[in-house]
Amino acid sequence: MTAQLKELFNTEAKKYYLLENRNFIVNEDNKSFLNIFCKYFSQDPDFETSHKGELRKGLFVFGSQGTGKTSSFKIMQNVSKEYSLKQVWTPIVYTQKVVEQFNLAESGKTDYVIQYFSKGKFMFDDLGAEKEASNFGKEDIFGRIMELRYNQFLQKGTKTFVTSNLNFEDIKNRYGTRLYDRFYQMFNVLELGGESKRF
Repeated sequence: MTAQLKELFNTEAKKYYLLENRNFIVNEDNKSFLNIFCKYFSQDPDFETSHKGELRKGLFVFGSQGTGKTSSFKIMQNVSKEYSLKQVWTPIVYTQKVVEQFNLAESGKTDYVIQYFSKGKFMFDDLGAEKEASNFGKEDIFGRIMELRYNQFLQKGTKTFVTSNLNFEDIKNRYGTRLYDRFYQMFNVLELGGESKRF
């Protein structure tokens, strides 16, 4: 299954980058990442034996800006749509958009925004880049959302996916030690190295 998924991912990646007038290139910066990424989404047992990961957990993908973190998830979405592979589908939401929804919510309805994004499978893009929410007071709402998602993970096995320019030490500084500890329980951590591919 992994070999097949890698082939489908490669096909869709070429289409994806062509729309941006760029070439999809596999090199030393992303080869290992893409291999492990596809093993995870194909639920390959080798993800656990060779890479010491846990398929029951979500993914925390970090690295510098422009390395292809978000694009990798978008391409996997395209694979899901094109080849009817529901198991690799992950809704993508930008963290700043969640903050904006919270800010625009009517009085008394801000908790609805928190609860909505605390349940079900989501990929939160660019965690740590979002501003503090401001709806009758300042609040770093992703601290609350991730705490609730941690509880959902323990109770129901709900997976969370994240891209971020922050590593786990940065996460601890931004959201605190409590969430930092929970992240180790919730996520497989994958780094996508290299320089920006946006140029």
